[in-house]
Amino acid sequence: MQNKPFFTFVFSLLFILSGSVERLSAQKIPVLQATDDHAVIHDGANVKINWKLDPKVRPDIYYVNLPYKKSKIDLITDKGKISFNTRYGKSYDAVVILNAKDSCHIRILAREDPSFIAMQHLGIQNSPVEIPFSIIGSRIYFKGLLNQKEEVNIQFDLGAGTSCVNKQSSERLKILFTGKSTVSNTQGVHEARTSSGNTLQIGDAVWKEFPLTEVGNMKADEDLIVGNSFFRNKIVEIDYDRKVMTVHDELPSKAGDFKKQPVFYEQHRPKFYVDFFQEGKKYSFWFLFDTGREGTMLIGDDFTGQGKNWENLKELQMLNERKLVRLNAFIGGREFKDIVTNAADPLKPTGRPTLFGNQILSQFNVILDNKEGMLYLKPNGRINEPYLNYDRYLKEVAHKK
Repeated sequence: MQNKPFFTFVFSLLFILSGSVERLSAQKIPVLQATDDHAVIHDGANVKINWKLDPKVRPDIYYVNLPYKKSKIDLITDKGKISFNTRYGKSYDAVVILNAKDSCHIRILAREDPSFIAMQHLGIQNSPVEIPFSIIGSRIYFKGLLNQKEEVNIQFDLGAGTSCVNKQSSERLKILFTGKSTVSNTQGVHEARTSSGNTLQIGDAVWKEFPLTEVGNMKADEDLIVGNSFFRNKIVEIDYDRKVMTVHDELPSKAGDFKKQPVFYEQHRPKFYVDFFQEGKKYSFWFLFDTGREGTMLIGDDFTGQGKNWENLKELQMLNERKLVRLNAFIGGREFKDIVTNAADPLKPTGRPTLFGNQILSQFNVILDNKEGMLYLKPNGRINEPYLNYDRYLKEVAHKK
């Protein structure tokens, strides 16, 4: 074989290097300046995250709230802003130079966060999975099989940030605990045992290698709690009339008959926007859609701590350092009159979010589109179910006298 002339080799090498430099230039990571380590991430129209710049974490990852949907992400410092238009499966890097010396590497990741638990379908792929449920009080319960051998009673709780096992059930279910984590629930903030590598089957749906956290605030007949982390890449339909939950890959056509509104997520937990009124004054806020709460609603310090909300709410009475308040709320096109609930004192925060519970929410059939971040509500046959209203409050007060 005849050797190529040397100048031809050099020319080819320069051409290759030139192309490499051109590609690197096209992939240049944007740089932003900052003199304060407090930044802000705006994710779409509804999500605002306070982000602390940390040069020690490389990269410091932010997971897009709706990874399956095209989104606009703004990273804002006290010196400027960078924007990204995201698509599922892609990552976007930025560097923030803090105080002209420290490099903070931030990665915007448009995919599921590590706590996501993928569902496997034992039936016909891409067909809806129907899961029958029972209702106790206003809560939803499934029957399932844990680790291929132990029958379990499972509460479905859209307000749960993690999957849990009842402390009273752990020994019977032969749970193998391998670690510990910090838990914040109705029992306060405490350390709890954790278990990894579990398998759960509910009907034709299976989840593998998922974690469980042991908690002591569950009812005696509840073994597990699972939440929306099991369904974040799915569309969940809850039909209280049929007592069936259906897991879809595509939005069902019946959604056109439902009232539609956006949601966003905190730890996979959906939040929806609600208007409520007290003594002619209108308030609006993002409420947790908490199917695991038996009660009507709760006003947390995330609401009362804003502006003069705490001062403006008129109380019926003070109860355990909380205001007991009377209000009307509009949900899914319906008005719920004379709700009586309590509001947390922002000077004595509990960390519990503002929410609606299933005494109200179970009066709607629900379609939760986790892919597009949309909630669909339609009144169902439970529309006359009681909730804590002013008449019941007066009767309780009279009974105590």
